[in-house]
Order: sequence, then C-alpha cells, then structure tokens
Amino acid sequence: MGISIGSIFGGDFIKHGRRQALIRFNFVGLFGSLISFYLNFWSMCFGRLVLGFSSGVMLCTTPKMLEETIPSHLFDRGFGTSTSIFVNLAFFGVLLVSGGMPEEPKDLADSKFWMVIFGIQIPF
Repeated sequence: MGISIGSIFGGDFIKHGRRQALIRFNFVGLFGSLISFYLNFWSMCFGRLVLGFSSGVMLCTTPKMLEETIPSHLFDRGFGTSTSIFVNLAFFGVLLVSGGMPEEPKDLADSKFWMVIFGIQIPF
C-alpha cells in the first residue's frame, strides 16, 4: 500500500529536484525501517508503510534521473531496464532470506530473525 501511494505522489516530489527527492526519501525510508524494529504491531505497520511510501517515490525518481543523466546511446544497453531488474532482484533476495524463518509457532515467537528481514534494506 505504501509503494502505491508513494508512486502516485512521486511525480509531485520530483518537480522540486530529482536528486533532492532521492536523498530525502532515502532518509525517510531509513526512518521507516528503524520504526519497524519496535516490538509493537502498529509501529511495525507504520514503519513498513513509511518505507513503502519512500520506495514508491524513489521508483518514480530513479528512472527519470537515469533518463536525464545517461547519454542516449548508452540508454539502450541495459540502463533503461536496470531499475526494474534491481527491484525484482531485491524482492527475490528478501524471499530467499525469509526461508530462514522458523516454521514452528513456538520457535517463531522466540526468533529474532524477523529483524534481519526488516533490516536487510538498510544498507541498500
């Protein structure tokens, strides 16, 4: 839901500068990631919503910025599709990491592995 809302309003943020929007919403995404580490259901949901919103804005700004900065003769050599490729690779990576979650409900309650999955986007 956050990515959808961020994608809808992403065009409004890039009017004031694509680079500025990328930098600001990287920090907003970091803030959302850190909020989601609190052991409270509503703070986790809010943190994921904020992270999704910032990701939606960045999904709007990144292709536009690439289109404006990369020379046109290089754009056809993979730069045009690079955003979609890396987003899908990130989804696949999180899916692989989530395979480490315990399957038993009693083990799941004691596991802190969810913190790895929620924090995996911070370095990126």
